[in-house]
Order: sequence, then structure tokens, then C-alpha cells
Amino acid sequence: MKNLYLTLFLLVILFNPTFGQKTGKSSNLSNKIYISIKPETSPVSVRETTKPPYLEISNAFFSDGAEGNRKIDAEETTEIRFELKNSGMGDGKGLVLTAKETNGLSGLAYESSKKIDDVKVGQNTQIVLPIKGLKNLQEGSAAFEITIIEPKGFGTDPFHIEVATQAFRSPDLKIVDYQVSSQNSSTLAKRKPFDLDVLVQNLGQGMASDVKLNMIIPQNIFCLSANPVIEIGTLNPGEKKLINYSLVANNDYNQPTIQFLYEFEEKYKQYFENKTIELTMNQQVAGEKLIVEGIDESEVQIEIASLSSDVDKNIPFTNQKYPNKLALIIGNEDYSGNLNADINVNYARRDAEVFRNYVLNTLGVEERNIHFLTDATAGTLNREIDLVSALMKRMGPETELIFYYAGHGLPDENTKIPYLIPVDVNASNLSSAISLNSIYRKFSELGAKKITVFLDACFSGGARAQSLLAARSVRIKPKEEGISGNIIVFSASSGEQSALPFDAQKHGLFTYFLLKKLKETNGTVTYSELAKYLKTNVGVEALRVNGKSQDPDIQVSPTYSENWEKQSF
Repeated sequence: MKNLYLTLFLLVILFNPTFGQKTGKSSNLSNKIYISIKPETSPVSVRETTKPPYLEISNAFFSDGAEGNRKIDAEETTEIRFELKNSGMGDGKGLVLTAKETNGLSGLAYESSKKIDDVKVGQNTQIVLPIKGLKNLQEGSAAFEITIIEPKGFGTDPFHIEVATQAFRSPDLKIVDYQVSSQNSSTLAKRKPFDLDVLVQNLGQGMASDVKLNMIIPQNIFCLSANPVIEIGTLNPGEKKLINYSLVANNDYNQPTIQFLYEFEEKYKQYFENKTIELTMNQQVAGEKLIVEGIDESEVQIEIASLSSDVDKNIPFTNQKYPNKLALIIGNEDYSGNLNADINVNYARRDAEVFRNYVLNTLGVEERNIHFLTDATAGTLNREIDLVSALMKRMGPETELIFYYAGHGLPDENTKIPYLIPVDVNASNLSSAISLNSIYRKFSELGAKKITVFLDACFSGGARAQSLLAARSVRIKPKEEGISGNIIVFSASSGEQSALPFDAQKHGLFTYFLLKKLKETNGTVTYSELAKYLKTNVGVEALRVNGKSQDPDIQVSPTYSENWEKQSF
């Protein structure tokens, strides 16, 4: 009952705000009851604050592959690397790298668009763009435009980088020589073991990989060394490998000769020449195995593989280096691209390569100062002459230059002016050929201390093989070029003579005896001694092996007319 009274009392107070007030007094309160309900807070749309990144590409560089020539080579994977820096207010998210080659070069494989990781504020990230040169890569220059795209438009400015490209260069695997030896007998006979040494070389301009050599052995011949299959692996251009086989014929072998077939395998399955080596029973054999001595590559160049020419082996080495000496060496052999293979200059590349080894190892010219070209086009030859001229000018009056050229020379039919013939110049149009006079003039104007020129070329239209002027059946006596400055010129032949080959030594006749004298004297020979030696030996050997006259000529500028004989390298 008490609870009921309490409830009624509370209701009276709630619905009668005047309850408890004195009567007779006015009140400013209304009798109305106001119930206030707090409305729900409605959602407020708040614009999200943007914190943009600031992205920059920096420290970009080109990372070369195995070739190490700072080019994109066919069949090689290289990389463009750079740092992506974010110095903005917000993280770089959803980033995409885009790349395009703008020169229209074919034969390149790369990702034109790829997602990359987020770059936080203050972070530097290294980005790598792999680029592969395909086998059909063109030679030229690849220009890449690289951009980092950010979804809100805060990407980088385009970055540009240009890289030279090298077209595919094939290897060329061959067995270049072999030798038979025996410690048990002086002849090849049954039941007496013998050694067959085979020299393999990569004669191409490209690297050979996955190389294997299989020797097919006739019945009743046994391989005691158990190596009829040789895993060679990789051979760089010019690199060689000597393989020794120990063999024996049993009593059942009844043939007068033994034929060994050698079959190559390599990555592309096409750049090799298989060879059959035929040995005659009872033939004389050497008493010792063939040994190709290793050479410390940090000190000397690796020799060109050859088992026939004495000047190619054991090249004298000096520790003395002469930083003021430069060399420009050119061997133009292959004219088949513009003329025909019949008028190639046999052994010109080999001449230049071995002469380069003497310049480096015997005459002490630093490798960085040797400019070496083979099968040079007019553009390449002019560019290299200009480069060497610029270096001579910068290096000053103490500079010495050795200029060597083996290849075709030719006089203009009307003016008789002699020209060097690049491999892309036709004999009927000498407008792009390089006159000797222009070379002499360019070098002499630089005030160098000494310029020594060796020309294993004739300028009458003759050649080591077929004449450039064979179609005309003529010889032209070239005009003798006047020279100035400190220049001495050693030429392979005189007047209307040809510069002949020395087939037994696989060199030009002039170059062979030039190299021989350098080897015999360790490079310490005066020019008068060298001139006398060349005239005597080249003159005699030309008649002996070729049945033709060849008389080297020496031309001296007035500056050296009195003391040239005492000059030396």
C-alpha cells in the first residue's frame, strides 16, 4: 500500500509543475510538458587529405653482361639500373615502370610495363630493367625512355638513356693444327702407343659455348686416354685449347692409313667445321708431345694459336711501358661484302693481330693506347684516325705514334694518288677511300715527336691474291707522296710491285720479316738495321717462294733525312 502511495505522489509532481507552490502567486511556467529528444548525429562527409609522393630517378647506369664491351650484344642479357627516390609527403604506391625504345631498333626483348614495389617517404629503392639482345639484333644505338607512373599523377619525369648495340657475332670452331708424337717409336706402327695432339680454336668473333668435341675412332684403334668425347665448355674469340689423345693400333688393323673424324657440338649447332685427320702407318713421328705454354694474362696477351709460324710464339715481353706512345693498327682482309672473295687480302687480320701483340708486349705501348681495327669500313677508319689525331694533340709534343696497315691499297687511275681501301669501298669508285697524303698531313700537323708508318699493302693495283685491277689487266705506278713532320714510312713494295703473301707462315711476306726482326732483337733495333733486314730478306724470299720481285721501300720526311738511321722504337 505504501508503494502505491509513493507512485501516485511522483506522478503528481511530474505532471503538475506547480505542485508545492504557494497559491495566489502568479507563475511564469506553462502547464505544458516539453519533452526534448536529442536528435541522432548525421554523418559528415570529410574530404580525405592527399599526401603526395615526390619521385625522382637518379644514379642510373648500364650493367653489361659477359662481353664487357658496354654494349647490348645479341644473345646477351644486360640491365639498366637506377635508384627511385621518394622525398615527398606520402608513400609512392601502385607504381608502374614503363619503358620504350625510341629508335625503332629491332631485336630487343624487355618489359615495356611492370609493377614495382611501393616506395615509402624518404626511401631509395634500386630498380632493375633487364634487356636481352636477340639473335636478330641490329647494330646501332638503342634509346630508352623510362618513366615511373603513379596512380594520382605524381610520377617521375621521363628518363632517357642510350646504349650501343652489337649485332650477332658467330663463333667459328676449327681444328687448326695437329701433331703426332711417340716416346716409344720414331714411326707410327702397330702395338706401339702414340699421341695425337689436336689444337682447337675459336676463329669467330663471337663466344662459343657448350662446346664438345667427339672423336670417331676406327675399329681396332684404341683410345688409351679414354677421352674420345671432350667437354670443352666455352671458348672466347681467338681462344684455343690443346687436346691430347693417347692411342694404339692392334695387330688386326690392316689399313695403310688411320682416319680420325672429329665432330663439334656447340650452342647454335652450326658454327663449326668438322675435320678428318688422316695418319699414314709407318710415317715419321715427333719424339715429344706438343706443349702450348700458358701465359699470365695479367702481363701479356694470349698468343694467336698457330703451330706453323715461329713469329707467333714466344713473343718477347718487356715490363717497361711508355705512356706517351700510341698505336693505330688495321688489318683489312675480307672485301667480299663489296667486291668478291677472290680479292681478299690473305692473312691481313692475322698480320694485324700478331703485330698488335708485339706492340703491346715487346714495344711497351699501353693497352689503352692501342687502337685496333679489322675489316674496317670507311666510316670506322676515318673515325679512328680522327680519334687518334685528337689524342695525339692532347698528349702533346712528346707523343709517338706507330701506324700499321695491312690490306688493299690502290692508286687513282688518273692522278696516281695512292689510297687505303676500306672494306666497303669499290675499286671503281675511290670517293670514300682514304688517301695516304691526307693521313700523313693530318698526323704531321700535330707536332708529334715521331710517327712510324708500316704499310703491308701495294699501291699499284696488285694484291696478295687477285689484283683489285685484275679486270683492267694493268699496273699503275703510284705517285710518291711527299711527307713532312717527323714521319718515317716503311712500305712493303716499290713502284708497280705487289705486296705478296708468305703462305708457309700464314703472314704477309713484309709483315713476317718485320715481326721476325722484332722478335730477334726484343724490339731494340734501329731503323737502319730494320730497313736493311727487310730489303734483304723480303727481296730474297719473294723470289724464292712467289717467283716475283718485292722490294720494301723506306721514305723519310726532311726532318729525319740526316738522322733517321739512328731512330728506333
